[in-house]
Amino acid sequence: MDNKKIKEQIFLIVLAISLLTGMPIFLYADEVNVSALVPAAEEEVVQPPTGGGPAFVPDTVPPKISDIVVESITSESAIISWKTSEPSIPQINYGKTKDYEKTIIGKDFLTSHRIILENLLADTVYHFEIVVADRSGNRTSSGDHTFKTLFGPDILPPANVSNFEAIAGDGQITLKWQNPTDPDFKAVRLMRSEDFYPQDPVQGKLVYDNKETSFVDTGLTNGKRYYYTAFAYDFSGNFSSGAIVSAVPRLALPPPPEGIFTEKECLEAGYYWYDETCYREPKIVPPPPEVEKITIDDFDFIQAGKKIPIIDGKLEIKKEEQLEILINYDKVPEVLKTITVTLEKGEKFFSFLLRINKEKTAYLATLMPPDEPGVYPLTITVLDYKNQTLKKFISQLTVSGNVIPGAPIPWYKNWKIYIYILILLGILILIGVIYFYKKFKTQNDSIIN
Repeated sequence: MDNKKIKEQIFLIVLAISLLTGMPIFLYADEVNVSALVPAAEEEVVQPPTGGGPAFVPDTVPPKISDIVVESITSESAIISWKTSEPSIPQINYGKTKDYEKTIIGKDFLTSHRIILENLLADTVYHFEIVVADRSGNRTSSGDHTFKTLFGPDILPPANVSNFEAIAGDGQITLKWQNPTDPDFKAVRLMRSEDFYPQDPVQGKLVYDNKETSFVDTGLTNGKRYYYTAFAYDFSGNFSSGAIVSAVPRLALPPPPEGIFTEKECLEAGYYWYDETCYREPKIVPPPPEVEKITIDDFDFIQAGKKIPIIDGKLEIKKEEQLEILINYDKVPEVLKTITVTLEKGEKFFSFLLRINKEKTAYLATLMPPDEPGVYPLTITVLDYKNQTLKKFISQLTVSGNVIPGAPIPWYKNWKIYIYILILLGILILIGVIYFYKKFKTQNDSIIN
């Protein structure tokens, strides 16, 4: 049974209940989040007739629908009103297609109807159909009508900068990156901190705000780690989640951590000191239960509006489209400070913050995939407020690209054709040899006989 038939049966059931009981019915179907049916005016609700009277004459004439008006259209709502020739109970089916994915059924028999549709998408064409029925069950439909919602405010941030890296020098750090390709991209804001990666565009010290692709931060102290977050933003003031990097300015390249035995020398070299030992990577500590229950399946990977599944630890995407990585807000404990995603390209590592969106429904990051097709290790890291690693999720990002066809090869330059010709000649020669052999043998046998 198709969707429309189901809606018709629900409508008839509701109508029957209303007629038999006189109870007001107001039904929402197909997961309508917020919608409302509002009386158009102070109108007396006509109750079903009771008691005796003249012989009943069946009513077989359906009500007529007129004066359909769509008004007060915004980016997320619209009001639809109409009139009927007799008291009728209303039903409105609506959606982005003629399948009318959502339905509202009214509660009273009226002649003036007014319904508010809410939680609509901005800049979207909606189809709707009005269906009404009188007390005798006679139904009529308005047929398909459409309206388009208005443009909404731009709340979509640009993608993060890509290939963000820090090159340490004597009292300075050189920062380089590639700007996102979003058409409304405006500039990049660099925030610096000596404690940890700035979590938003106003945290830390502002060191750069422009649309170039490099910056040299000078006047720094050798041996001290500096944390940077690059926030790309658009003309509407939407900021990306942030690309992160850290570095320690120094006079010369430090020795490997295995040759350092004091905490001061270890930290000045840009390494991590714990358990009286110098390490290249930060310490991984046992996670609390609320973090332990987070799995890689809690993260969504979305490209071109479609969710990309992780199969055997691998994620296959296209290089031409932005990749959005997110986890629902409710799945992240409040004790966490940072969730990062790190993409490994050869010997370089590029990291991004997952930051709470404006609606506070998810932590997310948007980034551009690597330019070159290939397989890239991808790591999601969960950190606590002490900047210690609690949990890591490691997977592989397989990037594919559209293959651009080259110019057709002229037939005379295609070596395969010559192979086919040689094979054909060989077959013809073989056939000729067999033919002449048989002919010769036949003649020879006749001479002998």
